[in-house]
Amino acid sequence: MFIGFDIGNTSTMMGIHRDDSPVPVRTFRFKSDRSCSADEVGALAKGFLDMSCGCEMDSVRVSGMAFSSVVRELNPAFMAMSMPHFGAEIYEITSSSRLSIRINYGDPAELGADRIVNAEAAFREYGGGCVIIDIGTAATFCVLLEDGVFDGGIIAPGIGTTISALSEKTSRLPKIEFGRPDRLVARDTVNALKSGFFYGWISLVEGIVSRIESEYGRKFRVVLTGGYSGEMAPHIGRETILDPLLTMKGIWHVYRMNRGG
Repeated sequence: MFIGFDIGNTSTMMGIHRDDSPVPVRTFRFKSDRSCSADEVGALAKGFLDMSCGCEMDSVRVSGMAFSSVVRELNPAFMAMSMPHFGAEIYEITSSSRLSIRINYGDPAELGADRIVNAEAAFREYGGGCVIIDIGTAATFCVLLEDGVFDGGIIAPGIGTTISALSEKTSRLPKIEFGRPDRLVARDTVNALKSGFFYGWISLVEGIVSRIESEYGRKFRVVLTGGYSGEMAPHIGRETILDPLLTMKGIWHVYRMNRGG
């Protein structure tokens, strides 16, 4: 059994995989608490594994573990918890990891590990020639060329981040849940906000992809992932591959290439 962790700014996703499959059989999400100790992280992850297997940890063999992280403060806790709690070393995915793709970036060490594993998974699952969009705390757009070259991308504020910021900076606008409003042109404040965020983000995705295609003079496939992707995908005005488990697949692929034999 393989365990992968995608450590994001807001939350961490844990995926439990069979050794031979990039698709996790179970996933769990928990808050990325920068104050968590190694024992706290390990106990939480072990509890999820016990819950998933319906058995005690002693009867489960963890063959490998890996994580991608954009929260450096949490990396030591994940590194330290793996052997005491799971009896396996954990592998940290970085720009120095062996990959199927090639990174064309000014300083590859600045590139978030989440973007690296997304690109690796997209290349393995769908081939090159795509724009990978991850809608999370930040929204990232990554260009992956046909020959597997990661050719850079765009970073924008995430949906949850901007919803919170607008509510905090205004005295009369409430904090809303992201979702499709009753109608485009709203007749009340809550739905006006929902319409602005929902259709604003749909337009952002469509507009940026269109500009990328103009820049490269060609069409790209669009691969969409991240926490808000499922709600957005049906309303984007072009064919879109929705893969909410893309990051977890990428963690498995990179681990296998570097440690899995």
